[in-house]
Amino acid sequence: MLTTEAHKISFFISVIRVHLYPCSSVVRFLFGQSRGRKARLKRTISIMRNSYARILLCLACCSVFLAVAFPAQKHGSKGDDWPLQNAFIDEIEIPAGASRQVQVMYPTPDGPSFPLKASVTWSIEPAVKGISIEKSGKLSVDADVPHGTTATILADVEKGRRKLSGKVYVFHPEENPLIGAWHVDTHVACGASQEIKAAAAGPVSLRGYDWNFHASQQFWVGREHNIAARIMLSGSYKLDLKSAKVELTPTWPKKPGSNWNYLFKDGGKTLILKPLEPQDDLEAGCGYILLR
Repeated sequence: MLTTEAHKISFFISVIRVHLYPCSSVVRFLFGQSRGRKARLKRTISIMRNSYARILLCLACCSVFLAVAFPAQKHGSKGDDWPLQNAFIDEIEIPAGASRQVQVMYPTPDGPSFPLKASVTWSIEPAVKGISIEKSGKLSVDADVPHGTTATILADVEKGRRKLSGKVYVFHPEENPLIGAWHVDTHVACGASQEIKAAAAGPVSLRGYDWNFHASQQFWVGREHNIAARIMLSGSYKLDLKSAKVELTPTWPKKPGSNWNYLFKDGGKTLILKPLEPQDDLEAGCGYILLR
């Protein structure tokens, strides 16, 4: 009659023989090839009381665990390619006479994009006079490159694993002073004296959001990063420097265009936009205050 301890050890042996097959030589050394159930149990009980045998058994278990876990981890490492497969080159806006380091980026679910950690070789195709890029990614634009000039830069990532392209827009700030990112204050400027006061509450408001005017003549209003990212308004714009006016043509949401007077203050760091047509969230004679 087998004891309770013997039953437990018998079950333990059967589990080990199945799951430690890759280390069968160790198992055979430990448990032998003894014929007969009682003989095997007797040998097993003797061995399990031997500290050296228990150490060998632990080593065998660890070996099997690593043999199974490593291929699984290697298979799972394919997820590391996600940044590479989703990498991109954002539109680059650069003033004439400037230089900057460009980077391949990859997105994150609820935050800003991050530089891709990979080897990248840069080039320009086709060549554009006055615009150059080093293989390391340093982009340079001569001061005499005309406003509105564009170029296409190419990125060879990890020697051909990904090939990306991006657009470069050259601008002169004096020809388009709106270009850049602005944050709209929660206050408004009213009257000829540009008196700053609290804005009246309204059902829909573009205050408190970021306004972005691009060199490609596109604009958008909203939040770019974090979990609250959203677009409130986007479309194209036309700038009239002589009359200090800008025309906004929304494409999303679809709504009539609007015309605005603009005024720069504080050395170009503050922009006041006043609508020429009534706006839902602005009192008559008031305008948005945009800050760089």
